[in-house]
Amino acid sequence: EIFNRIERDSNREYLLRVSYLEIYNENIMDLLSPQNDNLQVRESAKRGIYVEGLREEIVVSPEQVLRIMKRGEHARHTSATEMNERSSRS
Repeated sequence: EIFNRIERDSNREYLLRVSYLEIYNENIMDLLSPQNDNLQVRESAKRGIYVEGLREEIVVSPEQVLRIMKRGEHARHTSATEMNERSSRS
């Protein structure tokens, strides 16, 4: 687990960021900031490939990551299918 490794490595400083997106009907939506929809994938020499405008939140614990993911779950497009009750449509 990443947080255990960071804790053991006292010689470095780490900054972890979390983002959560959904691709649905060829649109990219920020699940942490749902009003940010139809985002664009970009590429730059400095950042590499990234999603422009995607919200990133700094995290310091696994519990914090889970809380953020739970918050993003509410914005996902889902629908029941015969195979399961909560199938993602992304």
